[in-house]
Amino acid sequence: MEALRLIKTARHALAEARDVADVLAEARQAVLLTEAVGARLTELEGPDGDELVGLGQQLAEAGSHAAGCLDQPVGEALSALGAGGRAARLTELGALAPMLAELDGLLRDAGETLVVLACGAETESLYWTCIDGVDAVAECKDLVGRLRRAVRRAAEDGGREAAGTTAADPPPRPPQRPAEEAPLVVVTLGPPTGPSAARAPDDCRSARSAVTEASSSCICSKRLFGVAGAVDGSVGDCCCEGRADASDRGSDMSGPLRIGSAV
Repeated sequence: MEALRLIKTARHALAEARDVADVLAEARQAVLLTEAVGARLTELEGPDGDELVGLGQQLAEAGSHAAGCLDQPVGEALSALGAGGRAARLTELGALAPMLAELDGLLRDAGETLVVLACGAETESLYWTCIDGVDAVAECKDLVGRLRRAVRRAAEDGGREAAGTTAADPPPRPPQRPAEEAPLVVVTLGPPTGPSAARAPDDCRSARSAVTEASSSCICSKRLFGVAGAVDGSVGDCCCEGRADASDRGSDMSGPLRIGSAV
């Protein structure tokens, strides 16, 4: 039977397991199938098979170790599979990429199931069996991930060879703009410069100073005018007296006169 079909069957059986014995037995079947897949990978040949063969050997050893950690008495349902279980039915690997992706999912399911079983373990021996199984399954899953990356690299290299390029070839350049297009003009903007940006001209500053001094010498206040007129009659000398624009409201403003926003 093809590996992909066996792995899918094992995932379904693991999801359907309900008691502790069946869960442990299905988890052990999963790692035994992983061991069988690793053993099949060691038989691959070809220029790109050296890395896969080495990783397959490591996967077979890791699967055997995980099966030893989960070695428990099996029930009648799994006894019907025979001595080798589902792994004995493996005849071919099939396409490696989808098969390894499904195997990765099987090992993930097995690890998560063992964690749940360890959390509810009623005996210390069951707890440590599950914990040892989780560690061993995680090692298998790591090797399957490395195998998937190796298969992906081999497929990419084969695609480049089919296209007539090699890994050392530089990547293709993006298409250039047509020559008839107008070039893009980039103008760098900076802060304004020049004397106008730094300060006002000297003649303007002089005019403003003169206005400030003249306005500071005159206090436009009717209250002050009244007091001053009673004393020395100096109200008539005020430059604002009688002007239409002079304020008739009481004001204590003695600061400079503001013209617009300039002082």
